[in-house]
Amino acid sequence: MKLLKPTPIKGYGLLVIITLTLIALTGSYFFYFILVILVITISLMYLIVSRNSKKLLQYLAVGDDEATVGDMVKVDVKSNNTSIFPVAHAKIECMIFNNHNKMVFPSENMFFNPYQIINIREKFEIRTRGLFTTGQIHTEYSDPLRIFKKSRLIEKPIQLVVYPKVVDLGYFFMPNTGYMGTKTVVNSGREDFSSLKKVRKYAPGDSFKKIHWKLSSKRGEIFVKEYESTSSTKLTLFLDAFENHYSNDVDRLIEDKVVEAGASVIRYALKNNAETSMVFHDDRMVQVESRDLSTYPNVLKELVTFVAKGGMSLSELLNQETKRLEQGSFVVLVTPKITEALINTILGLKRRSFEISLILVSKNGKESQEMLRGMGVHIYVIHPDDDLKEKLEAYQ
Repeated sequence: MKLLKPTPIKGYGLLVIITLTLIALTGSYFFYFILVILVITISLMYLIVSRNSKKLLQYLAVGDDEATVGDMVKVDVKSNNTSIFPVAHAKIECMIFNNHNKMVFPSENMFFNPYQIINIREKFEIRTRGLFTTGQIHTEYSDPLRIFKKSRLIEKPIQLVVYPKVVDLGYFFMPNTGYMGTKTVVNSGREDFSSLKKVRKYAPGDSFKKIHWKLSSKRGEIFVKEYESTSSTKLTLFLDAFENHYSNDVDRLIEDKVVEAGASVIRYALKNNAETSMVFHDDRMVQVESRDLSTYPNVLKELVTFVAKGGMSLSELLNQETKRLEQGSFVVLVTPKITEALINTILGLKRRSFEISLILVSKNGKESQEMLRGMGVHIYVIHPDDDLKEKLEAYQ
């Protein structure tokens, strides 16, 4: 409980001093009577405020355990005045928060009669993702004459998981997207033995396992079966969580857009039967492998708590993690900043025949884009206020 600085008490204190002075000068019983009234009034107002600080009971509850950014969530605040005195001029404000995010709901002004219960039930739009574990009720109130004012802050444990907003993309550029689930490749060591391409004459070096024995015995010469060479399409997504790249992102709009873009691209790939891997390094290394949409909730759970507090730059992360990827892999990079180190890393990946798409989430950055485009990098430039669906579906 916190006692705020009383403002009108100065005026009443001045009246007391003036009354005492008049008593000393005149000795009039009338001024004695005024003094008694003033003392009783001030004491009674202080008693009311002090009593109410112990007798005002409050509770907070959130209607849902899970939500998505943009959803409407119901918040209930119950206030019970168990005192014989009224709670005057009350202002109630509630919020939910965690270590990184905070949502403050509009305040309510009200008057509590003795033994009155007031329920505030409102629906609010959730504007930021996160795992919210604490709710607060901040109440300011005063006595009826506003001589004294007090403030109380109550914390209540809650459990609300807010997932990032995900855009349902109708198209996103991927290599050989005409055949999303599997794509034909040249000279692959993997063959689909259920997909016969043709039958041809034997050539030196062909495997004896591929000989078409029935046709060979019929024709009197050796024929072999040739199958379609296939490999699974896989998208590896790297999210930039390097803290220095978000230094001007005070309201975390860029960070949320980075997460939204990553979540939307992953969902598109899974929806089109491509395997995915999401990698980032905030305060820990995170890698989420997904084979189909049934595993997509694992991606969202990690993105709920994504915070750009990492100490590893995106270029350092790529240099470390792409060593495990095969030549010609497809990677998507989501970052708020293009650095010289990142350009050099991308150049190295292009030498290994990597297919690269880069999503730049920035309020003003346009540097180095033409250089990267000249290297064959597919670039999407997105402002935090842009329509993500429109930007990602339009190949640039």
